[in-house]
Amino acid sequence: MIGNFPLRRVLRFPAEGFTFVEILVVLTLLGLLALPFTRMFIFGVQGSHENAEQITAHNLAREKIEEVRSLPFELIKSDFENFRGVFRDRPNFEKAFETKDAFEKVFSDVMTREQSLEEEGKETYGRLRDLYKQAFRRDFDLYSEEARGFRRILEVDDKFDNAVPPRLKKITVRVYDKLGHKFAEVVTLVGRHK
Repeated sequence: MIGNFPLRRVLRFPAEGFTFVEILVVLTLLGLLALPFTRMFIFGVQGSHENAEQITAHNLAREKIEEVRSLPFELIKSDFENFRGVFRDRPNFEKAFETKDAFEKVFSDVMTREQSLEEEGKETYGRLRDLYKQAFRRDFDLYSEEARGFRRILEVDDKFDNAVPPRLKKITVRVYDKLGHKFAEVVTLVGRHK
């Protein structure tokens, strides 16, 4: 006993729970550990999206190739020959009607239902629908929304074969994305059957 007070053994029990500093340290460490996994997840999602776009673009190109193969040899023509009338008498599209290069920068036969209902797309859809039936002997089909933003161009090289009359035509289908980058290109030869 010291003085009037008994000597007590003071036992201190740790406080239950965590301090604010401990929580911040743990969260910082978890954040540093999760950062590489987060980036990996983001890159995976981006890669998956790009792959889906690539698949859509290649499917659009292959679909056009198969459609061309079903035509009689004499009717196989490039989009410029078949569809330049889409831009006839339209303001701001005079060059697209006159030159092949200007035509290929703006033309596409890929159109969604929503685009055909928009003010700008109504006239294009009406003209394209009529010309498509003449060129491909079938009705023009609208695409699902996943194809929106893609442009598809068909080019036919009938000078590929030196024979007279030509027996082969080189068919090239290019699909471009929203920014004008070439996303897919499919090339094949179509021959005249006897």
